[in-house]
Amino acid sequence: MFDQQALLEYLSSPEGINNIIVGIIIVGAINAIFMTYSVRSTYGAAKKEKDRLMKQQEKINKLSPKQE
Repeated sequence: MFDQQALLEYLSSPEGINNIIVGIIIVGAINAIFMTYSVRSTYGAAKKEKDRLMKQQEKINKLSPKQE
């Protein structure tokens, strides 16, 4: 399929090492983007749900005030 010796020589050359480093940086950047999106969507959804429940509780409290 591929000439392994030629591939190893290319990857050992400065140009090949630069390509490997660029690939690692790109994969790291994509990973950081996905992690940021995941954290924002998880905590953002939890915060929205908490706000919704607080508003719902306020409406319930207005409709049925506590009797002392």
